[in-house]
Amino acid sequence: MKQHFLFVLCLLIVAACGNKNAQTKQHVETQSVVKKPIVESLSEQQYREVVFNYLESPTQWDFKGGKPCVVDFYAEWCRPCKAIAPYFDTLAEVYAEKVDFYKINVDYARELSEFFQIRSIPTVMFCDEESLQYANGAYTMDFYVKMIDSLLLHKF
Repeated sequence: MKQHFLFVLCLLIVAACGNKNAQTKQHVETQSVVKKPIVESLSEQQYREVVFNYLESPTQWDFKGGKPCVVDFYAEWCRPCKAIAPYFDTLAEVYAEKVDFYKINVDYARELSEFFQIRSIPTVMFCDEESLQYANGAYTMDFYVKMIDSLLLHKF
């Protein structure tokens, strides 16, 4: 009886260890798949590389992107910025093939904020090859959809 009990106990321990290894393996495999952020955070230098180099051509709009983009100028301490941030996560999924979405923390991008005279946040910039437009303040999701459709995708 004692041997039978020890045998069952050993089987349970082996099964538990095997299950843990499977869970660990699955966890590692899940972590190894790194997805690009839906709304990519940019530094000033990255902005100059992927959107517009305002140092090279400060008076002429020279869009660097491959597709139109939306740039959210925000700050961590800004409540309206936090309120609209989920909108851009959703919109980035909806427009993934057509529009790039970026965000820039104005506390770390003073030069860029000064160049574009961003005095209030949130400020959302809509950019394409032809022009850029701003929206100052927090608006509804429908507002941003209409802006993207009309300004960037020229649906209206």
